[in-house]
Amino acid sequence: MNWLILYRMSYEDNSGFHRIELDGSKIAVTFDEIHDLRRDILLYFDENIGETISIFLLPSGFNKPYWKFISIGFTQEWAESTRYQMLIEEGCLALLNGIALDLLDYPILTIPKKWQESNLEIIFSYIDHYNPKTERLRLAKSYLLETYSFIKDATTNDFDKHGMLLSFNPAEAGRWFDKEIVQAYYQRQIEFGNQYNP
Repeated sequence: MNWLILYRMSYEDNSGFHRIELDGSKIAVTFDEIHDLRRDILLYFDENIGETISIFLLPSGFNKPYWKFISIGFTQEWAESTRYQMLIEEGCLALLNGIALDLLDYPILTIPKKWQESNLEIIFSYIDHYNPKTERLRLAKSYLLETYSFIKDATTNDFDKHGMLLSFNPAEAGRWFDKEIVQAYYQRQIEFGNQYNP
């Protein structure tokens, strides 16, 4: 084994980050996973800031199991641990809202099979088991549980003949996620940068 491979394995294995599985076990999260998630989250934020309902998700992107990372934590603190943990947790919550909004754009009978079968139940389970540490994030969890519960149980009676929602309005949750997660992220970045450039 050459030194580069050994260094890379050591680097990944010692990120200090973990996520909590449904059975309560801790699963190590590598730096590569952190950076992949960060890239998706920042792209999502950039494409959707100010949007509450008409979310843009690249059809070929946003395909990671974001629901598994809302429980991210760390045991070994690095200089950026708290900021990365906050970005991943909150960003994955926002992405889950975006995915839900995207699914609600489909006429109910044409929601892709992969979502109809097990993914919605799995996502719902991870959201339900998520243990937010603040009242703000408890509200995010509540919005997501309400939205995914509706999607799981929706029938054609919940939509008009044009595929528009009749019995559920995701706009309030959309506004909350935009203001409290997406816009708040950029505000924190500005404040963080201003610390070093008064």
